[in-house]
Amino acid sequence: MPFTIDFSNKLVLITGGGRGIGLAISTALAQAGADLAITYTSTDASPVADKLSKEYGVTVKAFKCEVTKGEEVDRVVEEVGKVFGKEVDIGVANAADIQSIFAVNTYHPYYLSRALVRSWLHLPIPKQILFISSISALVAMNPQRQTAYNASKGAVTMMAKSLAGEWSHLGISVNSVSPGYVSTDMIASPPDATAASWVSEWEKRTPVGRFASPAEIGEFIAVLLSEKMGGGGFMVGSDVVVDGGYTVF
Repeated sequence: MPFTIDFSNKLVLITGGGRGIGLAISTALAQAGADLAITYTSTDASPVADKLSKEYGVTVKAFKCEVTKGEEVDRVVEEVGKVFGKEVDIGVANAADIQSIFAVNTYHPYYLSRALVRSWLHLPIPKQILFISSISALVAMNPQRQTAYNASKGAVTMMAKSLAGEWSHLGISVNSVSPGYVSTDMIASPPDATAASWVSEWEKRTPVGRFASPAEIGEFIAVLLSEKMGGGGFMVGSDVVVDGGYTVF
């Protein structure tokens, strides 16, 4: 039997799914047949949703959501269920922000998980939650100073482990992925000379000699969430590092 990844009849909710790594995850899952609910805070992601729908023949809807507010996340999870006529199967907490660091990076994964589990308690299992963390949870990054960001991502990784321990008996698996440096817009076009020097230094410190493309991360996550990897099965509370070797030294 050929190796295939099939998310047909699966509904995946991805916060911040219209740009950067979130868009790459959305694209990979749409290619694999998933229907998607993607959230955005400011820039309307509806054009992205429409493009994915037309290109891959799946249903993709965009929902405005202030992910730092628990009641907003609750509302959107409920709204997604009504719009699609079914509850979410997989939740991916991807949204991140360097301004409201803890509110977005740490609180929103908790709010999303809480809302999803409330909607799942009466449903068949298994279900999955995936947090997008960072290698900043594992090592103190430099030359930039980003203590608050590192701490916020460390909290995300530990939260995944803690919730996995609490919810695995319900058939809900919670895991996290910690990417290294990815060629997002910020890295491709650094805002100033200092940032450009940081980008050069980060690349030198990555053993494979380059950054990941967003597509590489998105496709890896699609495989990780698939039934081929036992999605919703025995992998529980794990943090998977995808960093081109950055943290090996």
